[in-house]
Formats: sequence, structure tokens, C-alpha cells
Amino acid sequence: MLLKIVMKKGRALILLSYWLSVFGGNSQAPPARATGGTKAAAARPDIILITIDTLRSDRLGCYGYSSADTPNIDRLAAGGIRFKTTVAQVPLTLPSHATILTGALPTVHGVRDNVGYKLGPEQRTLAELLKSAGYRTAAFVGSYVLNSRVGLNQGFDRYDDVPLGSSSGVVNLNELERPAADVIDKTIDWLKTARATPFFVWVHLYDPHDPYRPPEPFAARFKSRPYDGEVGYCDQQIGRLTAFLKNQGLYDRSAMVLTSDHGESFGEHQEFTHGMFLYDTTLLVPLIIKPALNFSLAREVPSQVSTVDIFPTVLEIANVGVPPKIAGHSLLGAMQGRETGVSEAYSETYYPAQFGWSPLRAVRRAGTKYIEAPKAELYNLRRDPGELRNLHSQQPELAAGMKQRLTSIAGAPAKPGTGKVSIVDPEEFERLAALGYVSGPRPSVSQSSAQLADPKDKLHIFQLISRAGQAAANGQCAAAIPLLEQVLREERGMAAAHLLLGRCRYNEERFELARSDFEKVLARSPDDPQALFFVAACDYYLKRLPAAEAGFRRLLSKEPGYLPAQKYLGFVYEAKGEIPRAIVEFQRASLLAPRDEECHLKLGFLLARQSRFQEAASHFREALAINPGNAATHYNLGLAYLKNDDREHAESELAEACRLDQKFCKPNR
Repeated sequence: MLLKIVMKKGRALILLSYWLSVFGGNSQAPPARATGGTKAAAARPDIILITIDTLRSDRLGCYGYSSADTPNIDRLAAGGIRFKTTVAQVPLTLPSHATILTGALPTVHGVRDNVGYKLGPEQRTLAELLKSAGYRTAAFVGSYVLNSRVGLNQGFDRYDDVPLGSSSGVVNLNELERPAADVIDKTIDWLKTARATPFFVWVHLYDPHDPYRPPEPFAARFKSRPYDGEVGYCDQQIGRLTAFLKNQGLYDRSAMVLTSDHGESFGEHQEFTHGMFLYDTTLLVPLIIKPALNFSLAREVPSQVSTVDIFPTVLEIANVGVPPKIAGHSLLGAMQGRETGVSEAYSETYYPAQFGWSPLRAVRRAGTKYIEAPKAELYNLRRDPGELRNLHSQQPELAAGMKQRLTSIAGAPAKPGTGKVSIVDPEEFERLAALGYVSGPRPSVSQSSAQLADPKDKLHIFQLISRAGQAAANGQCAAAIPLLEQVLREERGMAAAHLLLGRCRYNEERFELARSDFEKVLARSPDDPQALFFVAACDYYLKRLPAAEAGFRRLLSKEPGYLPAQKYLGFVYEAKGEIPRAIVEFQRASLLAPRDEECHLKLGFLLARQSRFQEAASHFREALAINPGNAATHYNLGLAYLKNDDREHAESELAEACRLDQKFCKPNR
């Protein structure tokens, strides 16, 4: 069966000559490094980018929150430049980070959602450009959402992400994210290797993301405000990082950028968490830049800026050329006290399209925001910062002008389902659901956004399916199924609900009912890979092997890299007794995923059945390289060695199996 997921609770005018020295210039620059001895290299500081996931700017002391416990971030702001209003381009982790790291809007880089998208290799990332300029590059990320599979690892010498869970068949929430302390530990260990070459390191802390579970003492201190506790915990860990940098003499020579991918909603507009709407609660984020070379003068930049501006700003700080035709604008002028020249910010969310509803787009000026939706919205942010009074019908000319400007910035709305998609396999679906990202099949491209429902009218349905998705990911299908049935009574035929319901019934081994749900998904999305997979998988468990074989073949003809289908085709041939064909399919699967333990174990077993013991032993060794603590694999490798008359290695493996699990301590011959 596929894995099931359970959760565990664990002001002054600054002289131009000074700024030149900080951002590329003269004798006050840091000493030259071993990068060829050029003047450009001499002016390149170390760069540290910190993104704290899901961080509202108004939850930091330096942004006016009196209940904050963020002394370290506040000190960073006091010694640098704080941008008063910074707008994120997407209220979702992956597409927002893709924008930060490429300087491109989602309309260009193509990553529109957390689920089913991947940054393409044609996009030049910050790490790639800095690496080509002589920087050592590393990233340390705190969530599976930013795993290397999504393409953000481009250009990093080291990309330390959250590994997949164990092969035990159970993955808990702690295996999908890691606490800030672990991320900072790994960052510090890497920084200890810093030499003369300048470095760029990206540090991603995920802790403020729902569910809010701060560690002690923050859990006790912020019992009624756990989100603030998570923010305080992250601040503490940033304090550890800055203390290390100061102790190592790295702080003054490093430029530090601290920001977030998006904010968080605590019930404003009846939205909890983020992703569905484009209100300021989920779009306004902090942006603090501490230049290289310590100085005591602080500055607040009042002009509105965007997270897309981070990319060119960092490149200019590093004295690296900024590529043409990027959406972002360097903030170096604003940091020097000049106007940015940019007064508008674009944002979008395609998350509603996962449920068959209209995506949303917005353009924000300093005092006005326009949200493009089936029921469009217009707000005067100076008089109505909470975005509670929609002025669209009262000011049609302003609304029309803002809509025209939105189109000129981002083009016509893309149809849902377009963009750079990647395959979402069943296990990834469950991992993302455990992190709160419920999704449906790939959105249809047959309808324009104007023909789809407005997410504002579907909030109740979204709340129900979100609760159901998280319950299902937590292994609580008994709680999820009634919620999904209620969704389908109110939103007949919703593919996302049928997909979740089918998965619950599949996990409960109610294969006929599950198959019916997946067929309903295919009625709306005939090529959806997950639905095609599960229909064939249900046929497999119902012992309809010819139908299962045909189903997996059909899916692989459409999605040749769909690993679960490739593996299950091997299971089908094994069940049919066609062992040579099963071996071929698992070999193909192993080529797709060389580090897949299950593939190597199946190949070991099947090759042993064919008396090909030397080949079998090779695959058992590969499996042990992935999971050295598997006693059964040690035991089977020992038996394969015995069949090859290699008694010395056989005894060693059998002894290790016995040491790991006493049930293998028995006569072997």
C-alpha cells in the first residue's frame, strides 16, 4: 500500500563615497579574495539571504508590534535598511521563492502553485549568477515544499533540503519540515568552512507556517499566541546565526537580506492561513537589508517595493551584472535615499484553480489595490487598510484603469492548467496535504477565469475540504469522509473532493468505491495522472490484472516518468507470474529513481527467484546503501552470498541482521 502520514507534536544623509565602498568601490571595501584579484572581486561581500516562511511584517517589533519578542531581527533592522511596505507576488511558498530567486514574475518563470509545478532550467537563478561570478553557494531549507525536486537548487554547490521519510511506510509531519535550530546548525557548520572566496547562502526557516507548534520555552510563553511563539523562536535562531558571524569576523563583511515569502491570515476576510485570497494580510512581508560593513545609521524606506526586487538588488550589492528584461528593480537607490521609481506591485494566486475556481490577480499602488476576479474588488488602502469596503462599483473609471495596468504588467490572464507542470505522485500528494496544501487534479484549460466561480463565494467549501484534506493526511479518514461527502452535496462533481475521497477509500481497501471516485475525476479531467494511477491500482488490488496492466500502460504513455506506475507495472507482472517482465519494469523504475529502496529490494527478490544471486546481491547492497538499518535486507543479502558460496560475507551479513533484529537469529542452513 502507499504510505500513510501521521503528525507528531515535537536618517541621516549617507555620503555617496561610503555607499560605493559598501556596494562596490574603493579603499573601504573588504580585502580582496582569491577570485582572480580583480577590483570587482575585491568589492564582493558575502551575502546571506534569510527567508522566514509565512511571516507577517506586522508581527515584528521593528514594524511596530508591541507584543513581539524579536530582538535579533529588530537589531538587524536598527543597523540596516527597513522597507516599510513590501509586497509578495504570490501567497504561496514555492512560487514566491521562485520569484525571489529569479527576479521574474510567475507569469514568466511559470511556477503558479506549490503543487504540480517546477522551476525550469531555462530560468537563471540568483545562485547561478553569483556562482558564475566566483561565489560559493549553499542553501539550507526547512520544508519539503522546497525540496530539490522543484528546481530551486539550480546554481547551489550545496542544497541541503528536507529528505524524504523512511521506507517504513509511515511519514510524520516532522519528516516534512525541520525546526529552525536544525537549519541554523547546518548553516553554521557550512559557514565554518568559509575561506577567502565570497559566499552566498540562503537560509529558509519554515516554523511560522501552520500548524503553529513552537518549542519550549516559547510554547509556554506564547500559549495563547502560538504563531508569535514560532516567530520568536525563529528570531532566537537568527540571533545564534548573527552571533556566530560576529565571532568569526564574518558579520561586518556580510550583506544580509531578511524577508518572507508571504504573510498569514488569522480570520481576516474569513481566511485562515494563506493562498486563497490576495489581501494584505497574506501579501505584506518584512524586508530588511543590512549592508556589508557595519554602520550605525538606520534608514526606513517608505516607498512600496516587491519581493521580486530582491534579485537585482542582491546582484548589484555583489557587483554582478543584472540580466536585462527582469521584472524586479534594484533597491540600491532607495537604500541611498533616492526614490525607487516603482509604484506598483503585481500579485496572483492560482491556488483556487485546484478546486475548479477562478485564479486571482492584483495590482497594488501605495494607496489603492485592484483585485481581478469574477467579482472584482477595488480598495482605498489609506482610508480602508483592512480592505473591507469594495469600491469597484463606485469608482468604475479607476477600476478600469487599474485593470488595464494589471494587464500591461502581467499580460492577459493565463488559463488554469497552463505553465510548467511537474508530475505529482501519490506520495508527494499526501506529503503536501500533511503540510496543509490540499489539491485537486490539474486544472482544466477549457474555461477562462471569468467563467469560473469566485473563490469568495466558495469559502465555506474551501474550509470543509481543507479540514478533510488535513484529516486524511493525518490518517483520520473516518473524520475526512463525512466532510468530503458534505462538500460533494454542496459542490456536486468537485474533482478535488472525489480525489481525496477516493484516496481515503483506497487506504481503507474499499477498492470498488475508491475506483468509482477516481472515475468521476477522470470524467472531468481525462488525463489526470493521479486518477489514472489509482484506477489501475484499484484494478490491481481487485485482481483485474489485464485491466491494471492496460491502465498503467496508458498512464506511462502519457507520463513516461511516472515512477509509481512503472513500479506497479512490475507488481502486475509479478502477480501474473511473468518474472522476467517484472524484472524489466523494476529495472526501468530503478533508472527513474536510482535511490528508491523498494525498487532495489524487489529486484533483489525477483532476481533471486531466477537464481541470479550475484545480481540479486548487488541490488540488496544498493538497498542497504539507502537504508543501512534494514535487518531483513542484511538477512537476504546474507542468503544471496550463501548461494554464491561466499560464506565470509554471508556470515557477516547474517550476524548484522541478527544484531538489528533478533527474529533473524536462527539457523541459516
